[in-house]
Amino acid sequence: MKIDWTVLQLNSELIEIGKGFMAYALEKYAPRTAVMFADTLRFLCTTSLAAGLPWDPGQLVTALEELRKTRTILIGFRRLYRWAMDRGINGFDPLIYLKIKDVKSDRVDPYARIFLSQSGLEIDEEIRLLKRIGRDVLSNAWEEGQFNVMLHLGFELAPRSIQFHSLDIADFEFVEGADRERYYTLWLPMAKKAGQRRPERRPRKVTSRLGEKILRHIAEIQSKFGNDSQPLFVNFKGRRLSVAEIGMGLKQELLGAGIEKPHQVTMLLRHHLGQGLADQGTPTDMIAELLGHNSTVAARAYVTATPNIARIKEKALGKSPTYKRIMRSLLTGEVVQRRDTAAERSIRGVIDTQYIGDIGACALPVHTHCPYNPVYACYTCKKFHPFADGRHEEVKEALQREAQRFIERAEQAGDLINNRPLAQHQTTILAVSATIERCRHQTAVLANDDI
Repeated sequence: MKIDWTVLQLNSELIEIGKGFMAYALEKYAPRTAVMFADTLRFLCTTSLAAGLPWDPGQLVTALEELRKTRTILIGFRRLYRWAMDRGINGFDPLIYLKIKDVKSDRVDPYARIFLSQSGLEIDEEIRLLKRIGRDVLSNAWEEGQFNVMLHLGFELAPRSIQFHSLDIADFEFVEGADRERYYTLWLPMAKKAGQRRPERRPRKVTSRLGEKILRHIAEIQSKFGNDSQPLFVNFKGRRLSVAEIGMGLKQELLGAGIEKPHQVTMLLRHHLGQGLADQGTPTDMIAELLGHNSTVAARAYVTATPNIARIKEKALGKSPTYKRIMRSLLTGEVVQRRDTAAERSIRGVIDTQYIGDIGACALPVHTHCPYNPVYACYTCKKFHPFADGRHEEVKEALQREAQRFIERAEQAGDLINNRPLAQHQTTILAVSATIERCRHQTAVLANDDI
């Protein structure tokens, strides 16, 4: 990251404030966060606030309308204002800060994409990748050997580019057991958190094959650049590889394996590892720990998108008489056509603050009060007759979003296992899915009859 202060069209006083803020950010926050703050300073150049302090309230309101369009810029500006206010710099007022704090960005719901599948490697791509990792590298081609080590490390632990960049020789350890077997450990740097001067390191075991590669690599770079060499991965001058150089090198390795996916290098390997762990039934908390996530939200995306397990379960359950009997007991009444139903029998309700109608009809007498919650209870009620072309997919998505919120709250309370509302949602989602399949089947049958 570079900031050319001479080209920033900011008032001289704001330039000095910006320098102090960036020095503070680089010491306290992760590098990526500091880049976000630098982008905020560049964005300020395009607003009326660049003219200098004090800022007119009208100017500030206009600028905030632009800032809120980009969440990261708004966060950066809010932090800059707080930092300057805490240091008593003239022109930064606590009352104005409270107004800035109340401004919300045009952000997307953080749980909206939790049910999307993650990208990864296909079986044939993984085979080619393993062949690329296992190939013999010439002893005099140390740079090629270095990227082979990085590719192997990416396959086993899936670090981010910044983690590759931060690795030092001292982060690699090995011990020799009584049976003369060697055990290798890599202390992988995690994301730098607020208040940390140095990123936390967590121990990660690596295979003997990778450990031996790293040992040879360390011996090679120390012989070329001296024993004082600190970084684990270096360029031809012995300096630490930059994030950009790491990305380009790994991209070439993937291309060498016949894997070409635009804009995906280290994240592709991370998604592949996360999805592979989820497909094997690994708990979300363990996936989050292995990938270095601070919460299980991202890990649940892998668990949700487990196509391999889903196919196996679907095939096994579909043949199970017990499962069929359970599903028949969960299912609703007969599937009907919307046009054949009286309007006053139609069911409508609210799920996750979303109004949903046109899902089906109730067989109870008109004006009869149902003791159960509409929509939530309908899909497990024999009195409910779903429409063949009803909005059942919307019901399922809304229930999934609401269930996700239950998961978040339950995790905070530490009661994720014994959570009856969440269990009820899962049962209802299962019933909605079964109803969707019934409607599709009936639609297909009717279409064949018409033919």
